[in-house]
Amino acid sequence: MKKEYDLKKLRRRAGAVKVERAAAKCAISIRLDGAVLAALKTEAARMGIPYQTLIGSLLHRYVSGELIDRKAVEAAHRFKSA
Repeated sequence: MKKEYDLKKLRRRAGAVKVERAAAKCAISIRLDGAVLAALKTEAARMGIPYQTLIGSLLHRYVSGELIDRKAVEAAHRFKSA
């Protein structure tokens, strides 16, 4: 491996790199209850991540079916065992 490389001869690729619309991050504006936002910020700080990342993760898990309503599951178990 060389200690130094001559990067003067490198050229940029022609055209812009295209990202699928679905893969791109989109800025949105949303209104949340103050207590909900405070709780999200507290949880994000505990996890060591930005609160917007936490919100995005929760929304992704919800739409992909990974986020489950615990109360609904408990009600289903009670109904099933009755």
